[in-house]
Parts: sequence; C-alpha cells; structure tokens
Amino acid sequence: MSSGLMPANLERSDLQVDRPIGDWKFRLLGGLAESGAPRIFTAAEFHSLVLRYRPGASTSTARLLATSLVQAGALRRVASGVYLNRRCLPPAELTEIAGRIRAGAVISLQSVLGECGFLNNPSAIVMAVVPTSASKRPNLGEVKTSGGDVFRFYGLAERFFPIADEDRWVLYQPGRPCDMFRPEAALLQWLHLAGMKRSTVTPPPPDVDMGQLDEEHLNTLAQRWQLQPELKAWHDHAKSVGYGEEQHRIQASVSEKSQAAAAADGAAARERLLARLGKLR
Repeated sequence: MSSGLMPANLERSDLQVDRPIGDWKFRLLGGLAESGAPRIFTAAEFHSLVLRYRPGASTSTARLLATSLVQAGALRRVASGVYLNRRCLPPAELTEIAGRIRAGAVISLQSVLGECGFLNNPSAIVMAVVPTSASKRPNLGEVKTSGGDVFRFYGLAERFFPIADEDRWVLYQPGRPCDMFRPEAALLQWLHLAGMKRSTVTPPPPDVDMGQLDEEHLNTLAQRWQLQPELKAWHDHAKSVGYGEEQHRIQASVSEKSQAAAAADGAAARERLLARLGKLR
C-alpha cells in the first residue's frame, strides 16, 4: 500500500526488489520540500529535476512520476505541463502562475482584497493587472487553464506600477513569492477601473471591512494617483449604509418575514387537516 506522500507507482515491493530506484524517488520527493526548491515547474523543468536524481531518465519517466506526485498531493497540475510545488513552504498557490501566463502581471483587485479579509465574498477567479502603454498592448481578459482554473487580466497605465526598486515596498506586499499589490493599492485600482469610460467593471461593494486597510497609506496612494474624488464618493456611500450593515438588516428582515409566513402557512395547513379528520369521525 502506498503511503500518503509516496508516489502512487512506488509500492513497497519496489523498495524490496529495486532499492536504488525507490531511493531516488524518495530523495526527489524530499528535495521538493527543501528551501530554495522551485515553486513552479514546466514539464521540461521537472524533467531536469528528475535528471538530477536519476541521470538518463526519459521524459516519459518524468511524466509518469509527475502524474504520481499529483495524485499524492505533492504537485498540483494547473495546465498541460505546468505544476505547482505543494511540498515547499508555504505551498505554491495559483496566484504565482499569473506572471507566467501574462508577462508583467501583478496580483491585485478582488484576489488581494479577498485574501486580506476586506471583502466578505472573495472571488475564486485570480485577478491580476498588467501595465499598458502606447507601446505595450498585452492580451487582456479571461484565461481558463486546461485544469479549470480561471485568471482575469486587466490593463492599467504604467503609473500604477513601481517606477523604481524602492517603490516596490510602497506598492507591493513584502515577503510574497510573487508580485502582489498591497490592499490599499488594490482598492484604488479597482475604483479606477470601475470609473473608466465604457468600463464593464462594477465598483467595490459597500459591505467591506475597512479595518483591514491602512487608512493613512490609502489616502497617500489616492493622492499620488489623483483618485481622492473616486475614493471619497465610494467611501461616503459605503459609510452611509454602515458598510453593508443596512443591507444585512434588510436581508435578515426579509428572511424573518419569510420564515414567519412559512410557519403561518404550516399552522393553517395543520388546522385544515384536523378539521377534515374531525368530519371523518
């Protein structure tokens, strides 16, 4: 029987009959968890890793091992020939693939605001922004991988991205395995996209947790990007409805009325049934 971390095709009998083969697979499995291990693999990169542990191994051997490691949970297949290393710490996530799908893409918008707790209903779609200019026209829109994961890319002017290395700390979250905007920047970028002419992007909802944002940093970035009016208009509206509390109260009231109506209907039905039974007697 295979253990939870053992490749599916590496049975106990393999260890007894062909110990060297078993050893290299276990060593590779351990190598995936080492500090500095690649977080993302293409098929060619995984084959190169296999060759370090099993010189002369064929591409079919690497492909079969990758399939086994996916079944064991050590790798996650995102697309054809693209894998996330789930053995590294922290395990590689979908957001790290965005920059490979679209060069220069940075995680932002709902993906950032949902992760930090600002949004009550995070999106399962990976949202990212890509710098655009007169000379840069990247492909935008939605991308669905063969694994079923969905990425959505939006274009933003280059002024919304770091202009120097020291500017990265101001805009990006430190210590992340891929470029990811800070929540304050993500909110402002969302407001900017929603306010553009012919935009199909809806504004952020009012039911949010403002406590997850740094108010001073938010205002500083709003001034830098000249988005104070958009921020104030949205914030005033969100505040006027208690950041969604009024909507929640309305929904709760409707739910209570629905439950009361259902209870009344049930009571009336029981009375009619008892009345019919009484006539039968």
